[in-house]
Amino acid sequence: PQSRLPSPSYARVPGAMPELPEVEAMRGLMERHAVGRTIRKVFARESGGGPRDGKFDDKVIGEGVKEPAFVDALLGRRVVAAKRLGKQLWLELGGEGPHLLVHCGMTGSLAVDGVKRFNFESFSVDDAWPPRFTKLQLELGGGSGGSVAKVAFADPRRFGKILLRRDPAGEAPIAELAADPLVAPPALATFVAVLGRSSMPVKSLLLDQGKVVCGVGNWIADEVLHKAGVHPAAPANTLSDRQIAELRDAVLFVVRAAVKVDADAARFPKDWLFHFRWGVGPNSSGVTMPDGSLLAFGEVGGRTTAFVPSRQHMGEKAAADTVGEAATTPKRRRASGGEAPSPAKRRVPAASARKRPAAAAGTTAVSAFAVPLRKRPAGAAMDLA
Repeated sequence: PQSRLPSPSYARVPGAMPELPEVEAMRGLMERHAVGRTIRKVFARESGGGPRDGKFDDKVIGEGVKEPAFVDALLGRRVVAAKRLGKQLWLELGGEGPHLLVHCGMTGSLAVDGVKRFNFESFSVDDAWPPRFTKLQLELGGGSGGSVAKVAFADPRRFGKILLRRDPAGEAPIAELAADPLVAPPALATFVAVLGRSSMPVKSLLLDQGKVVCGVGNWIADEVLHKAGVHPAAPANTLSDRQIAELRDAVLFVVRAAVKVDADAARFPKDWLFHFRWGVGPNSSGVTMPDGSLLAFGEVGGRTTAFVPSRQHMGEKAAADTVGEAATTPKRRRASGGEAPSPAKRRVPAASARKRPAAAAGTTAVSAFAVPLRKRPAGAAMDLA
């Protein structure tokens, strides 16, 4: 098998949607270029040359707000702070009125005119201003020497959201999020308690923004599970305390390491799974890690999943329970003659005659762990992007 060479950046790789490190990098961008300035102009119609140019996109700028009311809510207000929880980012504005909440969805991104674009973008954002598929532009004044900053939110696939919130942290969607692993990491006891009462595949649980942590998306979940040595389809409640501790440590390590380099993929550790997972699918084979271990692909909770079978294992509790049951199985009661009755004999075909599912040559079977995500109660669905 040939090792897959990492590209210098995943900026053009489909499927690399913004997760906690990417959104934290955007928050930092807003802190540097928007905080302390006043919104002088608001342009809430698509611009940049896309097919919806000149139109107010009420799918992205959501919840039925009309363009005039949206513009009036922002105009003339000072940006006091740039905040983030999970994959949700918001600008705290001074004065009376709501604050501006941004969720990037699959392809949303913030940009500042004259500032180099991030390397982590999973779609092409041109250097012209405004970028193509821009949904919102803000012009902010009050900088040193009377300078003006121009901010744009672009979203080609339109899964992002721009919302107004009076109390962002106290209202949905932010109020429904679990702990943020960068801002306020949950204690190990919380991990143990949450995983212990769930039979969901552990990857699905990590992706659920309201369970144990928020901000974890598909690539982070796979990276974390690889580092912790845990199989993505292992039921959460079968993980031992040791495995859960390894998992928590891996979450904190991966998030902090990615944030430290502003989510610039070219600066991620070279042995990360991240560099070898893109541009492949569930039927891929022959992709190896730097140490020669085979990378397999499958599906967990409806999400494409990359893992290394040789080092990622199922829950240790399940294995221990199986051994324990075998060791404590009660012996059959002896008959009056003193001999244990023989169980009925069943003819077992020879190994060579047993049928096994056919597998394509050179591939690794991973369909056995394609586990659908359990449905949440109505109204309780959390974003898994």
